[in-house]
Amino acid sequence: MNRARAILRDERGVAVVVAMIALMVLTALVLAFLAVSAYEPQISRNLADSTRARYIAEAGLESAYDTLIANTDWDGLLAGASCTTGAVVGTVNSAMPGLTATSGTYTVRIRNDCQTNDSLITGVTVETSGNATNDTNDHVILTSTGTFGTATRTINVVVVRVANLLSPSAPASGQINAALSFPGYESDTYFTGNSFTVDGRNYDLSGKVATPKSSLLGISVGPEDQFVPSGGPVMQHAAAIESSVTATQKDNVVGLHQSNAGVLNAEGNDTIAAAALTSASVTDFVNAVKGYADITITTSSSSTSTYVKATDTTTTSSGSAKFNSVGGSCSGSYNSSTCWGTSANPKIVYVKGTVDPTSAFNALRVSGNSSGYGILIVEDGDFTITGNFAWEGPIIVTGGYVGVGINGGGNQQVLGALISNETATNEAPGFYEGVLTGNAKVAYSRAALDKALTALSKKIPGGTGGGAYVTVRMYNFQEQ
Repeated sequence: MNRARAILRDERGVAVVVAMIALMVLTALVLAFLAVSAYEPQISRNLADSTRARYIAEAGLESAYDTLIANTDWDGLLAGASCTTGAVVGTVNSAMPGLTATSGTYTVRIRNDCQTNDSLITGVTVETSGNATNDTNDHVILTSTGTFGTATRTINVVVVRVANLLSPSAPASGQINAALSFPGYESDTYFTGNSFTVDGRNYDLSGKVATPKSSLLGISVGPEDQFVPSGGPVMQHAAAIESSVTATQKDNVVGLHQSNAGVLNAEGNDTIAAAALTSASVTDFVNAVKGYADITITTSSSSTSTYVKATDTTTTSSGSAKFNSVGGSCSGSYNSSTCWGTSANPKIVYVKGTVDPTSAFNALRVSGNSSGYGILIVEDGDFTITGNFAWEGPIIVTGGYVGVGINGGGNQQVLGALISNETATNEAPGFYEGVLTGNAKVAYSRAALDKALTALSKKIPGGTGGGAYVTVRMYNFQEQ
């Protein structure tokens, strides 16, 4: 028994066994390390090839972008496309300029935004399924696939062409179509008295109806279905405005007959109608133009301001931009911040407010004896006018919780066009996108718009501000 125990307790030779086990473990680790190391060059190559493929895909987008800029008719580029498979821009597997296919290739396809969920990436209502080859909203989707070696990368982008609201050659969805327009989500209006005028007949700069005669609508709203799903109920904005104009006020609204282009001086309901100008087109135009403003004014909603509500338009304000007798400084200094253009030299004036869900913020108030020439843009806040006021050119009020109020106390005239574009979808009842009182006059003038168009064309590089579109831009990059 003692001998057996002695043998079991004898540890001689254990070191050899342990050493062999350790050697085997280390050998396995080394072999595993060598195996992994053998893949690293391939991993590095795949990463490098994938990166190059991405750059090639971006180059394809730039090439296609140049093609879109150079073509005014995108329908031609969409020929043969479907809502799911786009048409090839250029050629399949194009090589980079000056290089061969061994340096990588790209294929770019263009399709219309007519898939059910395309609005999630474009931000606008999708085209109908039958519009695969007919672009009606100036939005298309590019898909560029770059290939280098065995690696491929795909990039999807949205391309939008921003219509020039002032150009008579712009598409109907992005062109001024009335003396007074409400293309946005809401179009609540309030008209008081019987001295105001909304006139869609074409006036010359002397204030007379131009010859040969032409007209736009007196009052327009945007397409009634632009904010609802396809097949959903219309929004009845035109009917709401018609109801807000009393029987004795109907003849104060004059312009093109909504269904008979031969009648240029229709009155009341006959010249109040839904038309093609969309809210998105107004927003896109403002975003493209505001950076070229001659005068930029930023205001804050840190305190309660006057708001466009017929029952209360006298609340004092310290947050809005308040100007008395705008234009008086032009004779002494054209460059003055209170000189908002002259007839010979119109300006672009941009007033930026802040979004205020209470609808109690007035971004701009003008009073006294004021005048201006050019393009006036007020964003994210109300614009109210009192006293004597004369503007030659377009006035655009746009953004969340906005409205325009011409509140009497003198004679006010807008000769050109006036747009109030409400983009908020949850404004409380009782607030108005348009208030006209007293002797307010809003009249369409092609001559005034043409002057503003000329001023805009000088601001935007290449003179493109004078054409049907002010810019083409890409957004919403998605990689695969």
